[in-house]
Amino acid sequence: MHRKSTAEQLRDDLRDLVDAVVPDVESAVHTIAERTPPLVREGRAVAVEKGSHAAETLSRRLSDIPGALPGSVVDRLPDAVSDHLPQPRRRRRKALLVLGAVGVAVVVGAVLARRARGSDLSSYPRAVQDEADPTDPLVEPRLDGDRD
Repeated sequence: MHRKSTAEQLRDDLRDLVDAVVPDVESAVHTIAERTPPLVREGRAVAVEKGSHAAETLSRRLSDIPGALPGSVVDRLPDAVSDHLPQPRRRRRKALLVLGAVGVAVVVGAVLARRARGSDLSSYPRAVQDEADPTDPLVEPRLDGDRD
């Protein structure tokens, strides 16, 4: 009978071990390949959310410091933090100025339009003309005293 050498036995044992382990390793690699992209996306989303929350908290704490932040400090802050810092309220002033200007323009336009219509549409009594009806209540008698 022929006996196998130790090297042959080791080779056979290693082949059996590889055959037994490879399917488990392939399955684990396949599972990792399937689950990694969604987990990475979720991790990035959580990181962005937490980073935004941290930036907001930091900007709130910085704005609570008495006095304004020096420009050199604001320039060195990351964009995520400086975007959340309170800005001066210039928009409100601009809006009030624009609304005031529009209001003045409307009033001036109304006054000019009324003056343009002025005497033609007046509801005051008007002087009697020769062809006017003297019984009209809006007609005023003539001042020269000549009444027909």
